[in-house]
Amino acid sequence: MFSFEMMVADTGYSVNCCQNDDQAALARQLFALSRLSWRDIKSAHRHGLGTEKMERGSIKAPLPASVTEDVTFLVLRFNGKKAMIGYRDGRTFHILLLDHKFTAYKHG
Repeated sequence: MFSFEMMVADTGYSVNCCQNDDQAALARQLFALSRLSWRDIKSAHRHGLGTEKMERGSIKAPLPASVTEDVTFLVLRFNGKKAMIGYRDGRTFHILLLDHKFTAYKHG
C-alpha cells in the first residue's frame, strides 16, 4: 500500500509539482509495485521495481515535521531514475518526496 498522507503540497517535491508525464509514470509505477510483495521489491534492481536505503543526511529537500529521527528512508523509482523518497511502516510505504528534478538529495 502506498500513502501520500505525509507529503507536503507545493514544496517542489509533491505530486502537484510534477509535470503530467511524471504524474502518469508515477501512477503506472505504483500500480506495478502494488502487485509485488515487499520481498519481491527488495530483491528487484534498485533502478527498476526495486528499492534502496538512503541516509537522512543525504536528503537536501525539506522533510515533513512529522517524520521522526528513527525513520529509515527508502527510495523507489518512477519515470526512469526519478526517485520517490519515503519510509515503510508495516505494509505501507509513505511517500514524502518526488525527486522529479534530481535536486532532493546528493547524487553520487
